[in-house]
Amino acid sequence: MTKSQADRRSQRTRRVLKDVLVQLLQTRTLQDISIREIAELSDISRGTFYLHFTDIFDLYQAIEDDVVDGITEIVQAPGPVTDEDSLERMFSAIFNYLDDHINACEALLRTDSASFLGKVFERNKPTTKETWETLYGEDEHLRAYSYVFISHGFAGMLKHWSSFGRIETPRQIASIVRRLLSSYSILPPQMTSC
Repeated sequence: MTKSQADRRSQRTRRVLKDVLVQLLQTRTLQDISIREIAELSDISRGTFYLHFTDIFDLYQAIEDDVVDGITEIVQAPGPVTDEDSLERMFSAIFNYLDDHINACEALLRTDSASFLGKVFERNKPTTKETWETLYGEDEHLRAYSYVFISHGFAGMLKHWSSFGRIETPRQIASIVRRLLSSYSILPPQMTSC
């Protein structure tokens, strides 16, 4: 077996293990799931499990990291957020990603939403003063409150959207988020079109 084949096989095994844990988390808590059960449902030995993950929490962490990395990739993609339209496009891309990975997201939200969402928001805080000022204005104190307000509001929107069956499309949810931000004057004047 070549190194490339071994790498693909290892990636496939890791993906199967993650999928099985996500499936189990749809109806049970993390503490109620055993490595033996995951290994059996994955059709691998427990020893193979331990070649990839140290324990069930390490496996869960890998799922969380995948989703956080996916969202971070969208937020940090080229193209600055300079107006409401670009902000709505970014939110739409995020909700599309969440919709495409809904089982993992719901498992994470159900297990420890504070940890999962906290990591998303911490990793995606604006990194430059210019970005902070463009998005949240010049008042440093108000910027901090704005970021907390927006991040927790976004988390609430995600939970509500997921809990009620994702009736709206990702684009519709992104539009709702943008309208809410505009109507509550969260966006600085240069980003509102009203």
